[in-house]
Amino acid sequence: MTIQEKILYGGLLFFFGALFYAYTDTINGIVIALLLLYAFFFVGNFKSKWGLLKERKHIAFMMLFILLLLISILFSDNTGRGFRYLDTRLALFYFPLGLGLLQLTKPFKEKSLLGFALVTTVVAAGLLVYGIYAATVLNKPELLYNDSLTAVIGRQSVYVALLVNISVFILSYWIFYKPVSGKKQALLLSALCLLLVFSYFLASRSMMLLLFAVAIGFIFHYILTKKKYLEGATLLMALGIGVFLVFKFFPQTLNRFRELTYTQFEYSNRGAESHYNMEVTADQWNGANFRLAAWQCGWELFLQHPLTGVGLGDKQDELVRAYAKKGFQFGIDTKKNVHNNYLDVLISTGIIGLAVFLVGWLGLPLYYSARQRDWLAVLIIGSIGIALFTEVYFDRTVGGMIVGFFVPFLLTDYRKEVV
Repeated sequence: MTIQEKILYGGLLFFFGALFYAYTDTINGIVIALLLLYAFFFVGNFKSKWGLLKERKHIAFMMLFILLLLISILFSDNTGRGFRYLDTRLALFYFPLGLGLLQLTKPFKEKSLLGFALVTTVVAAGLLVYGIYAATVLNKPELLYNDSLTAVIGRQSVYVALLVNISVFILSYWIFYKPVSGKKQALLLSALCLLLVFSYFLASRSMMLLLFAVAIGFIFHYILTKKKYLEGATLLMALGIGVFLVFKFFPQTLNRFRELTYTQFEYSNRGAESHYNMEVTADQWNGANFRLAAWQCGWELFLQHPLTGVGLGDKQDELVRAYAKKGFQFGIDTKKNVHNNYLDVLISTGIIGLAVFLVGWLGLPLYYSARQRDWLAVLIIGSIGIALFTEVYFDRTVGGMIVGFFVPFLLTDYRKEVV
């Protein structure tokens, strides 16, 4: 690596560590600011960046989306809240401008992604040790699962689960498609196994299902393309045995999936909220039926303001009014958002905002990645797109940083002339 690349790589590693820890916001902000300032002013020149901006159309759409958010705030009644919401979305502005206008080499990008996966593995190992200690020594097994497992770093498990999935894909790419030594491959394989176990304890349904689907699809693809039938059968058998063993000895995560059998709801229901450490019953609100209830309210709110939305500053107030009309007191009392990033964008900025967002953050990045046959980038961006269906990622700073960093960074080696 060149000196510039070494400095940038070190900054990226510091950022990856900061991404996982929520209790040092000031330090995190300094790390990110220094990284972006270095990337913008010291890597490349302004002429090259202007050329890349004209070449990478997705950056223009990303900036347009931020502009639409700002305009929606100015037309909101609650501008103060709107600017607070904008604060958690600023990563959608500064990462595309700071990193998205870099021309990096594919080897550097891949090495940086591997660095991220290894940082994730170290964090996962530490949290697993903590969770096992809490479950055994402190006799608090509930601390080994879900949000309780990640509470010590101040992050919700659903965001960590997405980062774990991304790391699993990166490690798998290096194990199966990169020429690495036997010792290094063993290390990467160990890291992969640890992250798969860690993912189970995080108990994020959508991310676990996505990971399982990708694993099955990859195994069959590997068997058919490489004609390694014995290896493929071994992988399938290992996956099946692993799933059986973890569900056998750690059944609490099954409660997260049992909730999916209780999707019926009544808005007037005042039942308790389901939890992985309690028996699941039909009279509870759970992650499945609550989302269906909230999505219906959000969709009806969008239909009232289809073109431009209600404005970023007013979105929660209007959603609460929609809850009240339905008698959805549980949603009001627990201050639930709509739990769907696409629906949140529709409510805030209407069809116009969603169209700009989809083109800039998903459509063009997926097209460019597929054009270069960068299937790892396609998989990561697609995973982010799927994750946005069940959470409002942009209402959390970490959610904005995940989307804001990975999508433009994955395209830093993109060249228009590649076909």
